[in-house]
Amino acid sequence: MKKRLILPLTSLFLILSSLVILGITYGWFADLIDLDSGVISVGDLRYFQNGDFITDDTIIYPGLELVDTEFDVTNTSPIESQLRIQITYTRITNPGGAGLVFEENYIYTDASTEHISVVFDSTFVYDTEYWYLNGTTSTIAADSGLIELVSSIIYDGVNTNIDYVEQDVAVSITIEIKQNDNATWSELVGYDFSTGEPEI
Repeated sequence: MKKRLILPLTSLFLILSSLVILGITYGWFADLIDLDSGVISVGDLRYFQNGDFITDDTIIYPGLELVDTEFDVTNTSPIESQLRIQITYTRITNPGGAGLVFEENYIYTDASTEHISVVFDSTFVYDTEYWYLNGTTSTIAADSGLIELVSSIIYDGVNTNIDYVEQDVAVSITIEIKQNDNATWSELVGYDFSTGEPEI
């Protein structure tokens, strides 16, 4: 009787072990997902995010600070990682006086023609639509702690004009992270802000 049980139990153990190994290999099992505490962790990447824009029913003007709480992250990952952010906004132009052109999700590159001004609190390097923390190949040490990102975003009066009157605009910051040896970026969090004339 005991010999008859050994073979099925051994087979069951091997099947379960194989499933666990496959799950770990292909990343089926997240280490922690605890949204109530503000921590978002998948695999070995563990970041806590913070930051907010002003209320979205505010009528804005050039020079008005759009950041209410400075944007930052705290890295508690046990492995090296990388971080990049993308900043987009609504850009309104009137080329040659032919009529308003609305460019939604216009990517901020810090060009002299930008309609917004951004203050980064860490070193970011721009490359192909994204701002990379300390450069495209730079890594963040494990458990590096607080990383300050952005403390100020304003619509700059130098390049904005009457074209914006009574128009709705939107500004967005998207933070992405990845393991140092992983080629796929994952969105950590996206912050959106939209404003203009209040709806009556």
